Amino acid sequence: MGIYSLFILGCLWILPWFAAAPKLGPVYQHVTHFVPPEFPLLLIAPALALDWLWQRSAKWNPWIEAAVSGAVFVVVLVAVQWPFADFLMSPASRNRVFGTIYFDYNLRPNSFYARYLFIPLEKSAIQFWAEMALAVLAAILTTRIGMSWGNWMRRIRR
Repeated sequence: MGIYSLFILGCLWILPWFAAAPKLGPVYQHVTHFVPPEFPLLLIAPALALDWLWQRSAKWNPWIEAAVSGAVFVVVLVAVQWPFADFLMSPASRNRVFGTIYFDYNLRPNSFYARYLFIPLEKSAIQFWAEMALAVLAAILTTRIGMSWGNWMRRIRR
């Protein structure tokens, strides 16, 4: 997670120093430099939480470990990324450090992103919580798959 974050931050801070111009149309944003990727997700926080958890859960049943790990991942990611996403939408983040001033040339000026607004996807609180439950379920299943894959890889000998 650290390498991912450092790579994206490096792109965010270095690419705008290079001149560029749009070569395709339509051009909605005036671009004079390379457009970097967005600020990276704060995946380092759930990674640290999972590292701490896995040191204490080595003897657990694999499904219980996956269930707790998936829930911890989603809870910690939401706890750190949600307020940070609010910050990234605020005027305080509109600088070179956080990169919310960079827009792709084909981003329409009236889009949610260009106006620093969240896209309203859920129609109700019930739909929101249902999608959060699906996120936890997906985290549990992919964690268990990853644990199985890791155990299989550990047994491979050259």
